[in-house]
Amino acid sequence: MATLPVLELRGAIPVGYWMQMDPIKLSILSVLGNMLPVPFIVLYLEKLARALSNRSSTTRKIVDNFFESTQKKGAQIQEYGWIGLMAFVAIPLPGTGAWTGAIIASLLGMPFWDAITANFCGVVIACLVVNLLVNLGLASAIIVGVGLGLLSTFTWKILRAFGMGKQ
Repeated sequence: MATLPVLELRGAIPVGYWMQMDPIKLSILSVLGNMLPVPFIVLYLEKLARALSNRSSTTRKIVDNFFESTQKKGAQIQEYGWIGLMAFVAIPLPGTGAWTGAIIASLLGMPFWDAITANFCGVVIACLVVNLLVNLGLASAIIVGVGLGLLSTFTWKILRAFGMGKQ
């Protein structure tokens, strides 16, 4: 389940707890499953997009719209490079995660190993956060979720304050 886009480990971990899986095994499988598509996306996204774009004007429009919306997310990530991508992937909110992180890394032309390690570190942090949220209970998870939402809103300002943007 962690390999699927949108759900990723953010959906797999709560389901694994519901299925009463061992938390350590669940976490390891979720991280590995979430990372499985990342190298393929980073390596082959452009080739796939070019092939799809050449098929018809409709698919070209779909691919162009997809890349345009992803590049908007990637603008701030580009400013911070590796740490920006890691932070983006680590915050377990809709629209973030390893799939989107890999797509952004590919679009930004990030070196392969930088893209993989930033995604991996972000996925591990997201795994820890989701495990924490699942174990806190609903009321606490909602409070932490609101806090994460605010943190994600101000992440770029925080990084700038610490001088972590590319000079």
